Amino acid sequence: MLLLAEFEFYLAGSAGTIYESLLPELGEDYQRTKAALTLRDDVLILNVEADDIVSMRAALNGWLRLVKISCEMSYIVLNI
Repeated sequence: MLLLAEFEFYLAGSAGTIYESLLPELGEDYQRTKAALTLRDDVLILNVEADDIVSMRAALNGWLRLVKISCEMSYIVLNI
């Protein structure tokens, strides 16, 4: 079974910075999941594909944590 998830994050002026910070993570090679990032104006789009629910949960936990941390760090850096 193939599972698909898509998230859109509206990030105002920091979308490009967060996109650039997450790009290196796409270089990782995972056997049961694939991820893609797209930047459209101020919207970061995350697509995740997984072979099973366990892999999907693990991938989403990792990616959503990375997006959250990137947003928090961007906010800190821009507001110093």
